[in-house]
Amino acid sequence: MADFYHPDLDTGPDGRKHTVVASGTARLPLDLTLGAVWTVRTALPYSALAGVDLNGDGVSNNDYVPGTTRNLAGRDDKNTAYVLQKVNEWRAVRNLAPIPGSQLQSSNFNRFDIRVSRSITLSGSRSVELVAQVFNVFGRDNLIGGTGGGAVNTATSNAFGKYTIAAPRQDAEVGISFKF
Repeated sequence: MADFYHPDLDTGPDGRKHTVVASGTARLPLDLTLGAVWTVRTALPYSALAGVDLNGDGVSNNDYVPGTTRNLAGRDDKNTAYVLQKVNEWRAVRNLAPIPGSQLQSSNFNRFDIRVSRSITLSGSRSVELVAQVFNVFGRDNLIGGTGGGAVNTATSNAFGKYTIAAPRQDAEVGISFKF
């Protein structure tokens, strides 16, 4: 619970989001095996924190911007616009410049991974498998965040609505596996 004095503020949406994962494999000529995994997820929500101790509990990093609740931003355009309005009202009271809507980033996730492998029998039960795989084939920027990390959610920060963590843009690896 973020605010023990105002538990009603902790009634916002939870952090669960919609995720779809599709995968498959196919046998190709030359005894190659092709595998692919596609993962798509909607954006994670985040809260707008006031950055000051509003309720006098001695903790300055757990009170929500007045008029907002837990996990309201980042869920959809309507809620995010409302949170941005409240954040900018809060910033104006503190003589801080407004945050432009173009600064708010989304943590929606879309990654396509592929793997190609070939197993070669050496003798008896011994074999060697050659593997090549590429993660995030299309090099999409996938920001990681939401409640619990990644998103700058303190309204007094000039970086409010930005993400500090991104998944690797692309990774590739090759490997050899010996079985004996």
